[in-house]
Amino acid sequence: MKRQAAFTEQGIRIGEQELPLYSGSIHYWRMKQENWDRALENIKKMGFGIVETYIPWAVHETSPGEYDFGEKDPDKDLEKFLTLCEKHGLYVIVRPGPHINAEMTLFGYPEWILADEEIQARSPLGTTVVYPYVTKQFPIPSYASSKLYREVERYFQKMAPLLREHCYPRGGIIAIQADNETCNFFRDAPYILDYSKESEMLFHKMLQEKYGDIQSLNTVYGTDYREFSQVKMPSGYEKGQKMEPCFDWIEYKEYQILDALKRMLGILKRMELPIPVFHNCAYQTYTPVSVFRDEEIPGLDVAGMDAYPEPEDTKMLKERIRYLSGSSRLPFVPEFGSGSWFDRGILLKPEEELFGYLYSLMNGLKAVNFYMLAERDRWTGCPVKNDGTIRLEWYQMFSNLMEFVNRAQLWKYQRKPRILVFKNYDMGRKKALLAEKNRNLFSSNCFIRGADIPEELFRLEELPDCTEEEMSGHYGDERWIEGIMNMLDAHHLEYNISDSCLSKERMLEYDWMFASSYEFMEPEIQKKLCIFAKEEGRHLCIGPKVPETDRRGNVCRILGEEMRKQGVGGRITFLANALEAEEKLQLPKAEYSCEDRRVEFSVHENREKKEHLLYAVNTAGEKKEVTIEFGGFRKMKGLWNGKDHEGFGQMKVAFAPFEIKIWKVEKEE
Repeated sequence: MKRQAAFTEQGIRIGEQELPLYSGSIHYWRMKQENWDRALENIKKMGFGIVETYIPWAVHETSPGEYDFGEKDPDKDLEKFLTLCEKHGLYVIVRPGPHINAEMTLFGYPEWILADEEIQARSPLGTTVVYPYVTKQFPIPSYASSKLYREVERYFQKMAPLLREHCYPRGGIIAIQADNETCNFFRDAPYILDYSKESEMLFHKMLQEKYGDIQSLNTVYGTDYREFSQVKMPSGYEKGQKMEPCFDWIEYKEYQILDALKRMLGILKRMELPIPVFHNCAYQTYTPVSVFRDEEIPGLDVAGMDAYPEPEDTKMLKERIRYLSGSSRLPFVPEFGSGSWFDRGILLKPEEELFGYLYSLMNGLKAVNFYMLAERDRWTGCPVKNDGTIRLEWYQMFSNLMEFVNRAQLWKYQRKPRILVFKNYDMGRKKALLAEKNRNLFSSNCFIRGADIPEELFRLEELPDCTEEEMSGHYGDERWIEGIMNMLDAHHLEYNISDSCLSKERMLEYDWMFASSYEFMEPEIQKKLCIFAKEEGRHLCIGPKVPETDRRGNVCRILGEEMRKQGVGGRITFLANALEAEEKLQLPKAEYSCEDRRVEFSVHENREKKEHLLYAVNTAGEKKEVTIEFGGFRKMKGLWNGKDHEGFGQMKVAFAPFEIKIWKVEKEE
């Protein structure tokens, strides 16, 4: 089946045309059909050429085997909605779930599906795991449930003819999402779920694939199992036990998510839709989720990550977008907050939203879906109201933004930093397995506060011999990495972020790597880092420890031996902390800099490299006047908030609080 649409480094190719991927969400079934036309017209007038919509299972299968795609309720007429999008010249991205969230009471699942005990995920005690959502509690489905996938495929095949009819080039559908935020409904702590029978079978399957025979597992575990089916599923780390069984459980949580995505991709493949497939990874840059590993699954073209920033939330946005830039084929945010959900307690002003969008583009965002463009129940503050009319301030903000990005053709410029910050995925796994036995019974998700019960009640009473780094903070955090990023920011040096799942081929795209390493590091990771360090023109910095063992305690000094072989002045530098970088390294010089670290810069080049875009932002809440320094002559044309400038070496610039300026720059060295 030849595809007529495909993701690219800059957006999406439709037929012979490459377009930027800027889209926005509208939920047709939550809007009266008579308002669709007006809403789509206003979305088009804002400058959008693509819309996105969920297709919720519970909305269209009203009871087992009974469907309503507009035959009874005109607001559910999906075909009419798709036809109307095509009439307005709008391409469509569809997200059929089965999990859609969307602040729906059961996250889009039919109630009878979730009530089926054969489908439900289980706790270590064998009880059903309940998602305590603010509107209604419901059982969480198991990613290992065969019956769940049979039911999903039955529903998806019912949709398939309609979707095929409207796929490009016959219609306007250009991409489809495989599931949604596949992270166990935000219950991603390791010992909450899934302990169902089919999950146990999948766990044993993973162990057999990893170890090959039971004796190899027994050697590592120090056990005498006769077959894999006897291996128990860990429900927490206990004093005195070996860590490897819990390490394997942490890896299984990742394996189960990858397996779930593979099953969903198989269902989509059998629908025979000639369009690319993507996934969104919620918010995790740590176990059990990996953008890079998701994209290694055959049939999954791109894995993105969602972003719902608070006002002026520069830290989260910078790290998330740079992580996508360092890990994904296409830095894509499938859900970038526009407006706000009903229980969030905050609604960003248009200028606050705009700052987040531009700041993300500055840090490497290449594709985005604004969630939502049109209001609906449990969501407000959008540029288009539920009746299809506009909310002027937000409408004008988006109109100005889209006019600018299309006029400046921002997608044709690429941010290409030469530095990679390389997080240690195994350290996150170790923190996760030691973290706590908290079953997370009380909080609804990452956005909604639960009962005010002290976390100390769930922590292990006695821990193994671990360093402070190994036990401090969330398992997505690393102190050494934070210090390195702060140091690079202080020197105005741009960098991407990834982790030890990344391939050596992707690592070799950079000149510098700052890789966190601890007492233990798996041999394949040490080998990857050595390959990088042996390449001419590369420089590897590691810390806060030189690894001595693998994670099972076996001696493994591959990286240390390479350091000794290269000697002083070699391509590997050990940094116990970021402060040592100043004395041990000759860091590259930033192309643009100033004395104030709260002013940040980013350079984006076009393919011909005859010119570039300079982004500069004041991340502080007060005015700034700085002298921007650079080498040689620059001819700078202001594109956004910036004044034209010509001259050698420097220019003085005044910034308002949280202001972004963009110039197109021609230079003579």
